[in-house]
Amino acid sequence: MKPVLRTAIAAFAAAIAFSAFAQERVIRIGVLMPISGPGSYFGVMGKEGIELAMEQVAKNPINGYRLQVQYEDSACSPLQATNAVKRVLDQFKPHIVVGEECSDASLAIAPILDQAKVPMLNAGSVTMKLTESGYKYVFRIFPNAEQQSLPLANVAYKTLKARTAVILHEKTNAGSDNADGFEKPFVAMGGKVLAKIDFSRDVNDFTAIATRIASLGKVDVLPTFALEGQTVRLSQALAQARVVKGGGGNAVQMGSIWLPYGYDQKAGQASEGYVRIVQFDPSEKRAMVQSFVKAFNAKYGADKVPTHINAHAYDTILVIADAVRRGATDSESMRDRLSKTKDLEVTTGRITFDAKGQNSDLSVVHFVETQKDLSWKGMSWQ
Repeated sequence: MKPVLRTAIAAFAAAIAFSAFAQERVIRIGVLMPISGPGSYFGVMGKEGIELAMEQVAKNPINGYRLQVQYEDSACSPLQATNAVKRVLDQFKPHIVVGEECSDASLAIAPILDQAKVPMLNAGSVTMKLTESGYKYVFRIFPNAEQQSLPLANVAYKTLKARTAVILHEKTNAGSDNADGFEKPFVAMGGKVLAKIDFSRDVNDFTAIATRIASLGKVDVLPTFALEGQTVRLSQALAQARVVKGGGGNAVQMGSIWLPYGYDQKAGQASEGYVRIVQFDPSEKRAMVQSFVKAFNAKYGADKVPTHINAHAYDTILVIADAVRRGATDSESMRDRLSKTKDLEVTTGRITFDAKGQNSDLSVVHFVETQKDLSWKGMSWQ
């Protein structure tokens, strides 16, 4: 082939490739997750869920659009999350941002995204401030502190007949909001809070706290709001002090949707009798749940049980794909379509965003109790 002809063919091929690239329709998704730090398990599990959803969505491009993801480590830290979101906005120019898991980090990036007019889809932060601060571009599929703590207080007082409580929580917006969300209704019903104990995330030894609680007399329930690592150590300290059922005591430790599936095995016998809210139960018979579990096992191993963190992350992609299916093509239309999301079925239940961007459907908030063999037992409590 003559050099001139080869050059012409190459130029023509390059022109076609450039044209195809220029016309390619993409929805860019920035993902801020704690890949490092005390909440790194969020990042590991979240990425698993997103990668699985991306594979499945890619099989059938939506209205000619494909989804593209870029991950950034936000480390559950307000400062690192701020730097990460500025970097992803500048370099990746996302149409929507998924994240962060930790409330303080989410609160740090919310005003930045609101000012940039880029929607934020949150799947794991509980603080009330996220959807109560007037942001127009914030959406959350995760139940907020009141949506979690009120049912917890109801079950404590009305079902478990608890009259005394010691509230344990990390010293963060999420911890404080959950603690207040439990205390107010519990006291209004007639319960008494004997102590409200907070702690920073660098505390590893809970012996002194457990000893203090043991000296308070009869404690019926111990609502606990902390990340997995600290909750495991706290449960073990409470069991050693013979406060909770797992250590031969009478108190029931309780929790909201903070702990992933598998906490019970890590805490061991100390977790016996632990009562908590779950938003995702891998044994649920709903077709979408079982389809997700089957796909998850096929990708990550038959012996690996998906957690609510896997499921929440997976669901964020389903929510975005649904918005694109309904006509979202850029940040503004994405915000518009998300605001009109109603009764969308995902693995964790159904999504209907209210005027503040909060999922208002609580059909999936249900309770499980850890059994002696560390398995879950679903409880028909509401």
